[in-house]
Amino acid sequence: MAKREQQDGASGLPQAADTASTPLPPHGAARRRLGKAGLAATGVLLTINSTPGMACEICTTPSGSLSGGLQSYRGPKPVCAGRVPSYWTTHTWPSGTSSKKFSNIFSCNYANSKTYGTSTMMNMLKGQSYDYPQSYVGAYLSAAWLNVKAGLSTFLTEEMLKKIWSEFQSKGYYQPTAGVKWYSDKIAEYLRGTMY
Repeated sequence: MAKREQQDGASGLPQAADTASTPLPPHGAARRRLGKAGLAATGVLLTINSTPGMACEICTTPSGSLSGGLQSYRGPKPVCAGRVPSYWTTHTWPSGTSSKKFSNIFSCNYANSKTYGTSTMMNMLKGQSYDYPQSYVGAYLSAAWLNVKAGLSTFLTEEMLKKIWSEFQSKGYYQPTAGVKWYSDKIAEYLRGTMY
């Protein structure tokens, strides 16, 4: 019985037969070249397709996030470098924003006047117990507003953020487009996705 393996005298493990001296037929050589080229290209393709570890997941408006993202922007490419609430608790804010109360930016109705209405932006960013059941919408709106003011998120505007808050506090949800309702968890998820 012929075997294509040889025993390694030192270890006793089987070794592959020597194929380097055996010439390949033309179609075999072509396959080997194609295989080598494919392996080389794989690294390039993976590099092109990979996203940076410190990148925002969402870089579009609320309604745009439902229908295609960056593929449809017009004009200059949007800036997508928003920072999370905890970042803003330890870093310098854009000028003229440090002494603001949450209600100076986001109008509060009577129901929220004693909670959100009395909080400073800094306290909101640190997370408040009344904001917890709302998935920290107040904290994420505060950070998103600072990101807009600092030029770190150019696809959002102050007006968009105010609209999100206004609808959320009056209806209990925000509608980015007709027929779609985002409750606090989805609003927070969207805003968090615009930050890193």
